[in-house]
Amino acid sequence: MKLNLAKLAVCVFALAALPIYAADTMPRSEWHALVGDCAQNPQTLKQTIGKLSAEDQLAFVQEVNAAISKMPGSNEEKGAAFYNANRAAVSGAGKDNLKAVLAEVYATVPVEYLTEINERFAKELFSRTANPAHVPTDQEFTQLATSTMAAVNERCQKGEDASVRETFAILMLVRASGGTPADLAQTLVSQLPDAQARETALNDWVKPAMGDGQEQTYDPMLSAAQSGGDEPDHSVVLQLTGGMQINDALLGDLAAASDAGGTAAGIGAGAFRAPGVPGAAVPESGIGLSRVPRAYVSSKTAIGPAGAAAAAAAASGEGDSEGFPDNPYYTKDRTKHDGHTIRYP
Repeated sequence: MKLNLAKLAVCVFALAALPIYAADTMPRSEWHALVGDCAQNPQTLKQTIGKLSAEDQLAFVQEVNAAISKMPGSNEEKGAAFYNANRAAVSGAGKDNLKAVLAEVYATVPVEYLTEINERFAKELFSRTANPAHVPTDQEFTQLATSTMAAVNERCQKGEDASVRETFAILMLVRASGGTPADLAQTLVSQLPDAQARETALNDWVKPAMGDGQEQTYDPMLSAAQSGGDEPDHSVVLQLTGGMQINDALLGDLAAASDAGGTAAGIGAGAFRAPGVPGAAVPESGIGLSRVPRAYVSSKTAIGPAGAAAAAAAASGEGDSEGFPDNPYYTKDRTKHDGHTIRYP
């Protein structure tokens, strides 16, 4: 039998062009139909994203966030939905694609909800001190942070409000660092692709957002974002998301997937993971972030009636008609009230 090499080459080329899926990889036709369910159920989302190819994971996160944007509900309900969905996305993506998925989160979540995500991701997912047995050095953390920001910057530059979105990612990393090195924010701001943003981000965005020498506020960042809406009430979002969260300690996965080389890349996956039983809830002080509770913007109170204390407040005239004591800590613009200075971590 004479072998036709030309025909054989055509067949090989045709086979190579066909999409190849791993045994447990879900094709687009299937996961696309699950986007609506995943937008409302983080557990389903986490299970689904783990079955997708690296490329489809990014498209999936984008579609889920677009679906949440179209959902009815209050600002706080949407804030809770964005937080739950995107936490599940980065937790389920896997270390090999974690930086890309994290970049997709910062590129596709509406900017006003990144106020919640940057703070809680810093504490609940990427905290430098998650594993006291192995706290990365300043050099290691800086290498990891700059590598992560390179991925975020590259993705965010393809959309709107790029510099503001990138700065929210910087805030997450600075918060996760625990305060050192002291020049980390300056180092990461120097990576911003936009020259004008590099000139203003550190003093006009990062310092106000961190409450560095002033009242903590995201207003300058949200004002600079053309597509920015109203910031949700964080205390309400905490209540809607349950407050107590499992600490997934994903910093080690970022390190394992780091392409920065050197020390950070040499840290094994899970090196920063918190010790304990896998899947067990890690208790935190207070509920969610360690901040003074805040109420709805239009409310004078932060917390509802509490038995005898509420009744006493109502009887003394210090509370409202339902016994809610006045909240001296909250104002919409995070300014001073009754001599108290508000500080948020």
